[in-house]
Amino acid sequence: MPKAPSKCLETGCRNPATTKGRCQKHYVPWTVTSARNQTRPKNAASLIRRVRFRDRERCYVCGRPGRAVDHIVPIAEHGTWDMSNLACICDACHDTKSRQEAARGRLRRR
Repeated sequence: MPKAPSKCLETGCRNPATTKGRCQKHYVPWTVTSARNQTRPKNAASLIRRVRFRDRERCYVCGRPGRAVDHIVPIAEHGTWDMSNLACICDACHDTKSRQEAARGRLRRR
């Protein structure tokens, strides 16, 4: 006996699910599969230069020199490419923050 089509996972939607449990209206590839699939904006290089100038290449965590630009709220946790979500960070703080984010990501998968 064929299986009945499932309904979309979005609350209140009664359309049949077509991809990853969602209907065509609600399926967005980078939010359903992985945040890594989200593309950088076309002006990303300009944003990074502006953030470095704004922060005077100082780490927003400890104040030491830092040229790397990081998302304060990671893309995987619904962060954006907005200037208010970008900041300079030193290598030591970036390593620590990345390890914490990776641990949270592993917990989300469980």
